[in-house]
Amino acid sequence: IHFKPMIVSPRLAVRPPWEEIEAAPGRRTIVLNPGMSFGTGQHATTRFCLAAIDDFSASRPERLSFLDAGCGSGILAIAACKLGCGPVRAFDIDPDAIPIARENARENGVPDADLELAVSSLLDYPADMRFDFAAANILSGALIQGADRLLSLVKPGGRLILAGILSSEYPVVRACFEKRGCKELSSATEQEWTGGVFQTPA
Repeated sequence: IHFKPMIVSPRLAVRPPWEEIEAAPGRRTIVLNPGMSFGTGQHATTRFCLAAIDDFSASRPERLSFLDAGCGSGILAIAACKLGCGPVRAFDIDPDAIPIARENARENGVPDADLELAVSSLLDYPADMRFDFAAANILSGALIQGADRLLSLVKPGGRLILAGILSSEYPVVRACFEKRGCKELSSATEQEWTGGVFQTPA
C-alpha cells in the first residue's frame, strides 16, 4: 500500500498505523488506517484542505467551529479537533463512511462528544448553527448545486475551503461562489486538481 507518513504543515502530520513519524514540538499526528473511505491525506485535494484548516485555525486566537461537508474517512474533522477547533461536525452522503470516520476519530483520541457525525447530503443537512469555517471536498457539480446551502452554514465573513475540483472546472466553481459575494483568498493546483479558500460575504 502506497501510504507513507506525510508532514502537512509544522502543526500537522498524517501516518498509517504501521509507520512511525518523528515527533516534533507542537505537531499533532493523525493515525489513519486506509479503509473503504476516501481521505488518507495522500490525495492532493485532502492535503490542500488539511493545510487550509491548519492555516485558518492558527491565524485566530479564539476557538473556531468547523463543518466537514462530505467527510469520507473523517480526516479533516479529526484534524480540526486536534487543532483545537470546536464544535466540530461532519457529514457524508455515504452511510458506510460514518462508522469508519467514527472509528478513525476514536483511534485518534477524539471523544465521541467532540465530533458529531451524520449521514446526509449537503442539501439535506440539518444545522442549528452557522460555523466559523467549513470544508467541502466534494465534486464540483455538488458544490455548484449546493452553493447556497453551503453559504447558509457558514457565518458571514467566515471561511469556505472548496476542493475535490478538477482544474478545468475550477473557474466555473469560483464564478458560482463569487457571484454570491464570496472572495477568493487563495487557490492551489496539484496534478489535475485545484482547491480554493474563500471568504463568505460579511
